[in-house]
Amino acid sequence: MKLVWDWINEYGSAIGAVAGVVAALVAILALISAASDSKARSQPMVTAEFRPAPESDSSIDFVVSNLGATPAREVRVSFTPPITLPAETSGLVAPYLVQRYQRAVPVLNPGQLLSNTWWAGEAGSGAELTNREPTPDEVRVDVSYKGLGWLRIRDSFDLTIETVTLTTYSVSSTSMKGRMKTIDESLRKIRDHLATIAKKVS
Repeated sequence: MKLVWDWINEYGSAIGAVAGVVAALVAILALISAASDSKARSQPMVTAEFRPAPESDSSIDFVVSNLGATPAREVRVSFTPPITLPAETSGLVAPYLVQRYQRAVPVLNPGQLLSNTWWAGEAGSGAELTNREPTPDEVRVDVSYKGLGWLRIRDSFDLTIETVTLTTYSVSSTSMKGRMKTIDESLRKIRDHLATIAKKVS
């Protein structure tokens, strides 16, 4: 027993010093981790996605938004494959999309979004709508921007139009949209009936 106490008396202070150093290192690492987590939560977070156009059943919007807590600066957006405009662009809105992202967006604030028409449906040879814009149905969007710190934040998003076009929903006949559809159908029937009468008279 005496030998144990002698060993403790001889080496106890050294062990205590080591334990103190270890405790200090653990505390420092905890502070660094907390600071890193706090910085990560405070960073901007820029996303890219396709959304149904709010006022159209035949259009899809491309939306870039900042879901983070701080402004994103010098936001650069690129597309693979790139958007190639035809020689004749009258009636198209894709040129505005191309022009918007030709250079960096200076700042994108928290909650702010940038929206452009990506897919605009029109009647084709079959029953399904076709896109009149020169934009692909599938695209990889690469974004990079500055947040807190010196390094640029980078992310990429693989988008497909089917994410939106395969959406299903129902419309109640008593809703505003349902009533507008009923009114439209009624007006079409009245128009066709009047056209039939006009033909008989002539």
